[in-house]
Amino acid sequence: MSLRKTKRDALAEGPTLDDRLATEDVEQLFRDLESQVRGDDTGYPSRWGDVADADPAERRWIVHGLDLLARNADGAGPGFSGPRAASLIVDRARWRRFEPGAPRFEEEVMSVSGWLEAALTSSLALPGAAALTRLAEIHGRATAGGAFDAAALTTSVLPGLKAELAGEALRWVASSEPEDLAWMESVAASIQRFVRDQGPSFPTAHVAGPLYDGFDYAASVIDARAADDDEDARPAFLRRRVHLTGALYAAGYDHARPDHREVLDDLLDEWLADDPELDDLAGLLLKHSPSHEPGERTYVHLPAHVPTGAWGPRESWRPHLHALMVHEFVHVLAHPDFTEATETAAGGPILAEGIADLLTADLLDALMPGEAWTIHGSAAEIRDLAGADQVKAAYYLGRVEFIGLD
Repeated sequence: MSLRKTKRDALAEGPTLDDRLATEDVEQLFRDLESQVRGDDTGYPSRWGDVADADPAERRWIVHGLDLLARNADGAGPGFSGPRAASLIVDRARWRRFEPGAPRFEEEVMSVSGWLEAALTSSLALPGAAALTRLAEIHGRATAGGAFDAAALTTSVLPGLKAELAGEALRWVASSEPEDLAWMESVAASIQRFVRDQGPSFPTAHVAGPLYDGFDYAASVIDARAADDDEDARPAFLRRRVHLTGALYAAGYDHARPDHREVLDDLLDEWLADDPELDDLAGLLLKHSPSHEPGERTYVHLPAHVPTGAWGPRESWRPHLHALMVHEFVHVLAHPDFTEATETAAGGPILAEGIADLLTADLLDALMPGEAWTIHGSAAEIRDLAGADQVKAAYYLGRVEFIGLD
């Protein structure tokens, strides 16, 4: 995506924008550029009142930003909204990070204005007929869904799941060495900084997402031992684990059906009530397992103690925790429309987890070359059917039609 620059050749095109800011009526200059970006849509009042109260550096950023957008509006494609972009430039100016002329100024303007979001998706192709047929099968849209044999899970899944949890518990029962929270916070800050400043374009294109709404990953990191352990927490922990087993879906479970979700919840409650050992294992492990609480204030619970030797070599723990923190940040960046769409898929939770795994692996390849990450479910097949960028557009930008989830 090549951009037409804001810096003008003074001899060929006359005064530069900075010259005009110094010598012309700034209000008229702003209104002219605002009008160009808005195009024919005159249904919104001018934002000059807000710009008039801004300091000179802020006004300069806004004017340069509008000029860049005016020159490049046609390149964004039909999804670009000029009125929205012009208003966003004014709104985001006080939180700007790069001044005009800086290497990343243009990227910042195109991201925070919504131009990049429109441009990235305008060139993407929707899946073809054959791909859509297979995607419908993966998402559980091709069949009405059969009976859910929940009772079979008690014999086919519970013993293996309990044994797996018991093995994991050995990593933590003798663990008392706390991880350095300051180190974890610094890692969280570096992950957010990388995604925002150097990472792939799709996360930064979501102008209403966490990268622009004040989310601070470092300040959101909390020791998993501080997570609530109430009557809902242990069933929720088991639910996450059961969803990662293929046996759940082999038994006919359809996450899009409320009655199936209710049956599964009742089954998990029964398991915990009938088996105190399982209940204890769930209570122990949720204190060392990652989770996040979406909402107005997102908290990310992370294992903040060093596991025993049963986990593996001590020197491998921090790289693993670093990768785990990348994965949780990917979860934070999920677009609400993607999250909502997965609720109508038969394998919704494993679909969401698998695509988060896929995108985690992409980021790790840039951040921590050689660090492996397990990809659950059919995420890799979805990528092969729809396209890697289409998966990113669905997950980060909510454009779920690109993976057949609309």
